[in-house]
Amino acid sequence: MHVRISIPSFVAFCLLASVFVACQKEEDFPETQFSEQELAELAGQTCLTQDPADLDYVLSSDGADDRATGLKNKFWTPGQTLRVRFLNGSSALQAKVMGYAKQWESFANIKFAQVSSGTSEIRIAFDNAGHWSYVGKDNLSIAQNQKTMNLQFGANTTETEIRTTTLHEFGHALGLGHEHQNPVVNIQWKTAAVYAYYAQMGWSQQQVNQQVLTKYQGVQVQHTNHDSKSIMQYPVPASLTLNNAGIPWNTQLSATDKDFIGKMYSSQRIRVRHAATTTNPIKFSLNGVYYTLAKNESVMAPVKTTGNQLAIWECIGSNCVWDNAYQPLLTKNYRIANVGTTGNMTLVAE
Repeated sequence: MHVRISIPSFVAFCLLASVFVACQKEEDFPETQFSEQELAELAGQTCLTQDPADLDYVLSSDGADDRATGLKNKFWTPGQTLRVRFLNGSSALQAKVMGYAKQWESFANIKFAQVSSGTSEIRIAFDNAGHWSYVGKDNLSIAQNQKTMNLQFGANTTETEIRTTTLHEFGHALGLGHEHQNPVVNIQWKTAAVYAYYAQMGWSQQQVNQQVLTKYQGVQVQHTNHDSKSIMQYPVPASLTLNNAGIPWNTQLSATDKDFIGKMYSSQRIRVRHAATTTNPIKFSLNGVYYTLAKNESVMAPVKTTGNQLAIWECIGSNCVWDNAYQPLLTKNYRIANVGTTGNMTLVAE
């Protein structure tokens, strides 16, 4: 998956807090004419996914894929060293990018090592082609003579933009998606206004749907609560929402970014499998991360050494509640199974 970016996206999720807006009609939103500077700022705060195919998620036939935040199978192996090769740019600019990229190392069990030649997982160019990156292990499908990330930094690029964009793009390189596409995010978009806003970037309504308005399906991702402070979150002007609730341009890793990437790159994992008789997906949470399993699907979920808390979303008739009675152990794997015929489910050690 190729993610075009000109700055910040994901990845985190939870229980959806629903906010009711009574029959609020969208008004026509006339196309706004941005100045050259405003267009440059907008380009620096958005990204364009070149291949939205990952939004059309289909579970593999064996149902046994490990899943990652935003998209399946994108995270690297915990403890892995990712080699970074620059295709151009000054040594000073390269050093700045590596310095900011390494902030992720403080929270994830992963390392970045700059190399000047040979095989590399991440290859960066400073071309006039916007900010973008491939996502996680998608980098492995790109030929070694091709870039996997572009950072459009020039002489007038501010230190804040260099830091923010680098953190954001390396978040993608580590496997994170866009936070505004979190399946439980509750941004009350003013659709006509969003179309008009991004039309200034030359985006079609289809592109806006794919890049901004469409949320990931639950079975695609593992996630925490929506984190509006995430480095992976698009800024949202208040004028684009029905309730005038904007989200600013985030320029640092959030507390949830740090916690979530640490969990995703933990080597302490247990397997949880959907073994219930229902063909419906099963939702469960484990230590603040939420999962949706398709029938027969399993996931390797990060856990702590002790004190784990797992909850299963159970629906008996119209009564749906979280059953949070389970404390799985690091040393075991588990399946979610039925108890009787009422819709109750339980966690069973394999």
